[in-house]
Parts: sequence; C-alpha cells; structure tokens
Amino acid sequence: MKNIVYLGPRNTFTEEAARLLAEKIGNSTTLKDSTSVEAVARSVAKGESDLGVMAYYNYLEGLVQECLDLIYEQNLRIIGMQRLPIVFSVAGNTERAEEVYSHPKALAQCSEWLWKNCPESKQVAVASTAAAAQKVADTKRGLAIASTPALRSRDLEIIAEDIGNKKHGRANFTDFYLVARENGVAYDPTRQYLTMVAITPHADRPGVLAEILEQVAFYHLNNAKIHSRPALDAVEIADLEPQMFYLEIMAHESSEEMRRCIDALRFKLTPKGKNIEAVRVLGSYERP
Repeated sequence: MKNIVYLGPRNTFTEEAARLLAEKIGNSTTLKDSTSVEAVARSVAKGESDLGVMAYYNYLEGLVQECLDLIYEQNLRIIGMQRLPIVFSVAGNTERAEEVYSHPKALAQCSEWLWKNCPESKQVAVASTAAAAQKVADTKRGLAIASTPALRSRDLEIIAEDIGNKKHGRANFTDFYLVARENGVAYDPTRQYLTMVAITPHADRPGVLAEILEQVAFYHLNNAKIHSRPALDAVEIADLEPQMFYLEIMAHESSEEMRRCIDALRFKLTPKGKNIEAVRVLGSYERP
C-alpha cells in the first residue's frame, strides 16, 4: 500500500488532485494531509511518504515557483501530472466581512471579484483554501474563498460561486505534480509526455539562453514552457546575478531525441574539468 501526502487540511484542491492521481495509480493507496508544500516535499524526500502531490502551474497566475524549487532542492522525481479545473466560491459572515481569507494564489485569482465586491476588506493569506474555510467557521467572522465542498463541509453559507478571474475566455485550471524519490512508469513510445529539465549555465557569454533553446530545436523537440529564476546552486560568474532555467519539453527523457539533447546540453554547459551538475532532469510524465 502506497501513501500519498498532499497540502491539507481536508477539501483542498490539492486533495482533489491527489484523489484523482490515486485512482490512476490503481493500487491500494492512502491519503494524508500536511501543513505546507515544503512539508510535503520533505516527507517524500525522507521516505516518510511514498508519493506527494504539489501544485505546479496555474492558468491565470503561472508557475508556482516553490514547487519546482523544492523538487530540485530535495532531489525528487516528477512521475505524474493531474490537471484540475479550479472553481472558487466565497462564503462567510457578510455583516463581519472586514477580512477575506484564502491561499495567496486564490486571492490573486479572484482579484476582480474582490475589487468589485470587497474593496475595503483586508485580504489575509493563509496556508490553504481549506484552512481559510476552517478559519471563518471557527471565528464566525470574515469571508473565505475556497471550493464549494470545502465551504459546505464546514457549514458556511455560500455567498457567490465561480468568482474566479477569466482569461481569454478559458476556464481556470491548475496542473499538479505527483512526485517520488525514484523514476515513474516505463516509457511507452505510443503516449505523449512532458519532461521538466533544470539548467544552470556556468557561463556568462552572450546568447547562452539562445544556445540552450537552439539545442532543443536542433533535436526537433518542442519547448512547452520556460521559467527563469536566480540560480539555486553556487555559480561563479563575475558582475552578474546567476540565473537558472526550468524547461518543460514535449518528449520523454528516455526517447532518443531527448537523450541526445540532454547529452549535448551537458557537454556545452558543464565547465571542463569540473564536477558540476549543469543539467538535471527532474522527471517525465504524461501530458494532460
């Protein structure tokens, strides 16, 4: 029996994603909640949990930076993905609505409704949407933004549903990663995959990012997303702020094109004579 840890408490969007991923696994699984995304990652890294579920990307807000950084720092492997529609509701005490509680990402994704309906209310960030619902249920004051099940399970009166921002006429969604300490299922060439690659250039020459992207294109690979951030590893580059890049490439790491691309990137970006990890594959997973 495998156990899956997720950001709690009960009725978070992450729990819903975890349940869907557990159904895909098919084996007997148990779910357990944790207090933070960092706690989820560390639980898997220490072997206290077999698998973990972490939010990676939201259609309205983009990358959840903490997720990729924790996967990198804790040496975890991405073995699956679940795309989940995100629909927010608001509930609570309208007569005592000085505060609106929710996860910071949820507050940002409902900014238009909040600006229109609660312009004077203080927005208070908490660990999860379900924690916001529990806060309002316990104190009998303020409003909570969460999923309808999370609000109703705590006997809160729904004020409005589907209050999230809209973008380009498309509904909001979040992609969640399933992470483990080891690789996932075997490569099946008949299926479509994505691979997340972390690249830390140990060079300051002009056009280094262009070189990386040209290498991906050379092997006829399509780059789905690219994210940059200050480098997590020590990089000795004078007069510059070292950067690293996360590339989500549309291929499996075991495919011939992908293997050749990774080898070429390592050859180009690893300083000669130094034992430095310039390119690290974080995992491959089926496309949603």
